[in-house]
Amino acid sequence: AAGDAIVLLASSGIHANGISLARKLAERLPDGYRTRLADGRSFGEALLDPTVLYAPVTEQMFAAGVRPHYAVNVTGHGWRKLMRHPAELRYVIRSVPPVPPVLQFLQAQGGMSVRDAYGSFNMGAGFALFVARSDVAATLEVAARAGLAAWHAGDVLAGAKSLVIEPLGVQYGAGDLHLRA
Repeated sequence: AAGDAIVLLASSGIHANGISLARKLAERLPDGYRTRLADGRSFGEALLDPTVLYAPVTEQMFAAGVRPHYAVNVTGHGWRKLMRHPAELRYVIRSVPPVPPVLQFLQAQGGMSVRDAYGSFNMGAGFALFVARSDVAATLEVAARAGLAAWHAGDVLAGAKSLVIEPLGVQYGAGDLHLRA
């Protein structure tokens, strides 16, 4: 609902989204999966990073008395997934997490714009929790106890369905969420 805070939980990398692009990219790279990323690991190693499971965080939130109003994984439609709730709301992001090297590499090698990358990949945010503003600190504490980085990334406002990622100058509208007829 309008007034909710958006807390993003860190991703561990590519997760399951973008593997087809990664395979195609590896085929055209001179060193394929052995290509080195900025962090020194190989592209292939980075693609095999296990996906974070977010259920322990939500379970610990309930145990701590925090009731999320909504939750969504950031896959399939990238950050556009933040608009998945059927309500007409405006989602404003003011803080973005660091982007894992494997996703930076995919964006650069795939020739993707920032808008396309955030509209396709998790770009460092694997899960979003929508909580009361009064529950932000407790949500961040629970995530830290679970060993996950988390950010109070933004807020939900009244307005036409849209997502604005202010630090990047990126905006999506309701029509950007629908990929297939």
